[in-house]
Amino acid sequence: MDQKAILDHEFLVAAYAITWAIQLGYLAWLGLRWRAQKRQAGRDSR
Repeated sequence: MDQKAILDHEFLVAAYAITWAIQLGYLAWLGLRWRAQKRQAGRDSR
């Protein structure tokens, strides 16, 4: 493989890795918000 193809592949892998990291981070944030709301609803119902 030539240098351009290797560099293109590395950028593609980096783009996918960054995209997955952002998506997983957002999913974790949603999970934390959901857990906090669930906990707050439990306190309010008492």
